[in-house]
Amino acid sequence: MVNCNNNTCFKSVNNISDDFLLNILESNFKTFFDWSFLQIGAWFDANINDYTFFNSNVEHSTLLPVADESYTDGQVWQGIRKDWVWENDVVFNGTTPTSISGIYVNDSYIPKNDSYFVDYPNGRIIFEEPQDITSVVRLNYSYKNIQTYRASDSPWFNVIQYNTFETNNPDISRTDDGSWNISGNHRIQLPAIVIESVARSRSKGYELGNDNLLLEQDIAFYVLAENKNDRNKLLDILRLQQDLHISLYNTNDLAKDDKYPLDYRGDKKANSLMYPDIVNDYAWRVCWIKDVSLFEIDSINPNFHQGLARATVEIISD
Repeated sequence: MVNCNNNTCFKSVNNISDDFLLNILESNFKTFFDWSFLQIGAWFDANINDYTFFNSNVEHSTLLPVADESYTDGQVWQGIRKDWVWENDVVFNGTTPTSISGIYVNDSYIPKNDSYFVDYPNGRIIFEEPQDITSVVRLNYSYKNIQTYRASDSPWFNVIQYNTFETNNPDISRTDDGSWNISGNHRIQLPAIVIESVARSRSKGYELGNDNLLLEQDIAFYVLAENKNDRNKLLDILRLQQDLHISLYNTNDLAKDDKYPLDYRGDKKANSLMYPDIVNDYAWRVCWIKDVSLFEIDSINPNFHQGLARATVEIISD
């Protein structure tokens, strides 16, 4: 068979399984946002016997049984808020997020072991053996206040879930129907940012003597919130990132070395790399956020407010 060369096959493409520019950008911005929001204190601690949220009658530390077709009833227990903090080395004003070291089942402490695993993104504990659904399952943990999503990673349906901070909501105890019985991977909790590469891109030659390209790509950040204050604050944070240069990491090399911090179940791997380490160890390109504009700032109803920040980023390709 004749070897492929630049005249008979794609240029700069070696494997159909690889991520390319658009997917790499979306993955990088999600990781960048997750880490950066933690650096400015965007998390809440859910501690046992803490009822400070909205004079609540249900602790945020209390987990609820949820139906999941992949498991037996009593195996899956989810938190009121998902997207639990797994990152290390986060400090804000002298405080750090609570790391999960174990759980309580009917006041009996079970250290983290092989009898259950933690699904951090979906905010769930999944037991190897089903627990009685009348059990009281609690743990100390922290969850991210701002949730970020890649539009291309969204499952085939999502439900926007309101009032997730108000644990005195009587619907929380109704696990037989409604959004509280929906698994975490189908729930969008607010405030949230959805990241999507959009159909506006330009490329031109970078310099004489090689085939490098100067690429400009637009990225949309859809901001969803339950109140105008959160929406406006997130839009302003995004707008202030204009002229920021961020280092991108190569998602292909990270996957090839099996160095993603979370495993396929959403649990944290031993010696997980943090975002600064990933960027350092798997450096790829530098991305310049050269322009940020705001659009479509409106309120659908009193409990749903949205806005769009659209950024143009510039990258020099091989």
